[in-house]
Amino acid sequence: MVVLLGSCAGSRVQTLTKSTQEALELIKQEAQRAIRLTAEKVRNNEVDPDIGKELVANLQDAEKKVSDQIAKAAELDKSNSREAQLDFAEKSSVIIKSALTDLKSLNDLYDVATFSQFETATFFPSGGYTIPDENMEEAKASIEPIAKRIIKFIGDHPTQHFVAVIVCYGFSDETPVGKESPLYKNIADKLVSPNPTRQEMNTKISELRAKTIAKLLVDVIKNNEGMIPNPNLVNYDIRWLGRGEALPYPNKIKDYMPSDKRRRLVSLIWNVLPGSLYMKSVDSTSTAIGKN
Repeated sequence: MVVLLGSCAGSRVQTLTKSTQEALELIKQEAQRAIRLTAEKVRNNEVDPDIGKELVANLQDAEKKVSDQIAKAAELDKSNSREAQLDFAEKSSVIIKSALTDLKSLNDLYDVATFSQFETATFFPSGGYTIPDENMEEAKASIEPIAKRIIKFIGDHPTQHFVAVIVCYGFSDETPVGKESPLYKNIADKLVSPNPTRQEMNTKISELRAKTIAKLLVDVIKNNEGMIPNPNLVNYDIRWLGRGEALPYPNKIKDYMPSDKRRRLVSLIWNVLPGSLYMKSVDSTSTAIGKN
């Protein structure tokens, strides 16, 4: 009877190992799918390329951990060690649970529109990069739908640690800033070059506009932080970049003119990423990329 009981227990452990291996195989497939989706989102301007590169690298690391566990399962098939099989199942359970949480929230994110684009005239006077008081309410109204989507997404995953990544790109046309204008001196003082070119001036203006809109979005989120179940679980990585006179999305529009309002815009990409897949130790302090 003892022998029979031992045999039954061993059979149950082997069944557990097999079912765990099958679960790991499914997780591996989902990780590979998430890698493909991330690359697609980068191509569609819904994930910043630098962010996408880090996400893919971390997803590949997660996939490797799963593959290593699957390899261990194959070794366990040759072993009758009950303790080793139970240890395998326990460690695999931790990996599976963590991966499921991360991959689910990433899939949920990819079902939400995370790209927005604004004409700079909505926020700024001609040549300006700060929002006038009389335009502030309209500016906030334009930004609030994005803030609400971010807050709702976080609220739908109330116990998960996230990094809210907000990336803004500013674009300008080729209109020069007059040297006699107060704006010229203001912008020139922010540049290293004593005699900045038109392109340098417009790049700096587009960067400052991107910075203004990125910080406005964070301010709107912070003002509604009471709607976030656990705000302490959310960190922020805020980035802005001036593209100046570079043509926005030239693959889609072929007939840009030098002075073209379609070139005067700010685009915004946001992603709320699982902390374990976007391993940045950041706080609410804004960090600019591509400073000039």
